Amino acid sequence: MSPASQILLVSGAGLCLAVMVLVIARRGILSMRYTLGWLFVAICLVVAGLFGGVVDNIAEAIDVEPVAVVFTAIMLGFLGIAVQLSISVSGLTETVRTLAEANAILEQRVASLETSGRSTANDGRTAKTVEASERRPTAD
Repeated sequence: MSPASQILLVSGAGLCLAVMVLVIARRGILSMRYTLGWLFVAICLVVAGLFGGVVDNIAEAIDVEPVAVVFTAIMLGFLGIAVQLSISVSGLTETVRTLAEANAILEQRVASLETSGRSTANDGRTAKTVEASERRPTAD
């Protein structure tokens, strides 16, 4: 494959990724946080396509094949994405736990109020009487 076609292929892939990410973001499927991350990846692809000779220079400087440099860069990118997603999942897990605890407290409170409402209804007062007495301001 000629260098010109490599530039077009990689840069074109970056542009296609950018368009796809923007379409998905506009539909509301992808949050802004992830949109910015994937747009950064797309920009890196376009830049890597335009400056492909840099990969060759890096490969020569560290005495490896250019494919190894590209593969390492891709793996580091995937590692970064995995760490970022782990952080997001950890935060969401904490949020779910907090909401579950708050929900349990509210369920217990509602059950307690329902139980106390039944016991006062058994005292001969109707539910309307109980509600009215609860709404009356007290003289403090």
